[in-house]
Amino acid sequence: MRFNMESPVFRFLETLADFVLLNLIFLITCIPIVTTGAALSALFSVTMREAREEHGYIIHPYLKAFKENLISGICLTVLYIGIGAVFAFNLVFWMQSGTLFGNISLAILVLCTILYLISSFYVFALNARFENTLRQTIKNSVLIALTNPAQTAIIVLIFIAACTIMYVSPSFRAFLLIFGFAFLAYCISFPLVRVFKKYEA
Repeated sequence: MRFNMESPVFRFLETLADFVLLNLIFLITCIPIVTTGAALSALFSVTMREAREEHGYIIHPYLKAFKENLISGICLTVLYIGIGAVFAFNLVFWMQSGTLFGNISLAILVLCTILYLISSFYVFALNARFENTLRQTIKNSVLIALTNPAQTAIIVLIFIAACTIMYVSPSFRAFLLIFGFAFLAYCISFPLVRVFKKYEA
């Protein structure tokens, strides 16, 4: 019995195996928490390539991108965790103040937190795709998120949908561990590729 290597079924199984492998290596490289940014950059490097239909190997390009983005990824991870912690503390603090000044501060802080959250959807993909200083990468992530509202909305909706399904369906959590992170990054990569195409030379 001969298998048609180009059949839709075989290609689907091959793609599925690639996602399982990519998800596994992503989880392994996230084990030291500080390397999560480098792992996300490498993951988006591979999934954006796949979204552009530039199919190829998975492991070597991932490890290469992980190594190239290791330092910047660690710095971004520390920065975003630190900023997130500051925002979380201040949100709790001003929510309990009950004063006019506290309410104004809370409103400003909520807007800043929203900018922080939407920029996080772009910053690691930008780190993977373009060479910039950390400051410029973060600045660009905010500007791109704001100037591309439609694509940003799609990315946010994809993420919210995944979180909702994971919350209501325990079985989806197993899916996430097997190949969900890679699949989620792949889905997000399509709007990312459309956005980044405008900024590529």
